[in-house]
Amino acid sequence: MQQRYVMLDELDLNKLRIFRELAVAKSFTKAAQNLKQPKSRISRTISSLEKEMGVQLIYRTTRSFELTHSGQLLYNQLSPLLNELKTSLEMVVSDTNEVAGMIKITAPEDVAAELLGPICQEFLELYPKTQIKIHASNVIVDMVKDQIDVAVRIGKAKDSTLIQKKIGTVDMELVMSPELYQKHLPRRLEDLEKMNLITYEDFKLPHSSVKVTKGKETKTLKVKPHLTSNNFLLIKHMVLKGGGFALIPSFLVKDHIMKGELITVFKEWKLEGKPLQILIPHQKEVPIRIRKFLDFLTPRLTPYF
Repeated sequence: MQQRYVMLDELDLNKLRIFRELAVAKSFTKAAQNLKQPKSRISRTISSLEKEMGVQLIYRTTRSFELTHSGQLLYNQLSPLLNELKTSLEMVVSDTNEVAGMIKITAPEDVAAELLGPICQEFLELYPKTQIKIHASNVIVDMVKDQIDVAVRIGKAKDSTLIQKKIGTVDMELVMSPELYQKHLPRRLEDLEKMNLITYEDFKLPHSSVKVTKGKETKTLKVKPHLTSNNFLLIKHMVLKGGGFALIPSFLVKDHIMKGELITVFKEWKLEGKPLQILIPHQKEVPIRIRKFLDFLTPRLTPYF
């Protein structure tokens, strides 16, 4: 393919947008669904863009494709520019006092279900011209690539390009059901080593350890997880059923403890908490709908942490 110098005014912005969507979707079928266009039209658009630029952007196979080096380079440069353009256009066409448009959020499953859902519902009632899309997942996504406006995450973000704001600390509670407590009557911390542990998937079967502190004193428990999961809501349900004891974020079990459905044991021993943070992509100007949402979200999350 003969490479040529491309003038900016020669390129069709819509073709660039379709290319970006295809690169994100990693599938002609999925891109066609997202763009509500036939796959054949998307294929023709990419071929036309390649011809205009004089470079091959994708390697085509019978059922899939891969970005070429030029395609990956174009995507890396193009994606943040299209996001900034979208934000700028929204600011121009919107009344400065009107809060409207889509807000895309990502959060861990438990935070989304227990806290974020009700808060978002309140926000939608206050600002009916907004729409919210919540991606509830424990998998950390690329905010720029996936066009996410706001992320709520537990732990420190490794991406230094994101703007981060700490909301508080996620404390862990050592809990079990009243029935399980009466059955084993653990008097010493070490008694837990003989009991079944239900734990988050960070722990490895069949043996693991939990480090807890009391003031300057530290102890390491040798525990035997008999059930692991990547979902704290499932873990909480199993503990409520008497399946074992667990370390669970306090915001998930606070109400159950107050109702007597769960018992906190060895309260004086603490597991190191992790920060809860709100993140947004770095941008020159944050849209008003995002600013309003952050102002609404922060004081409603803070009391839990």
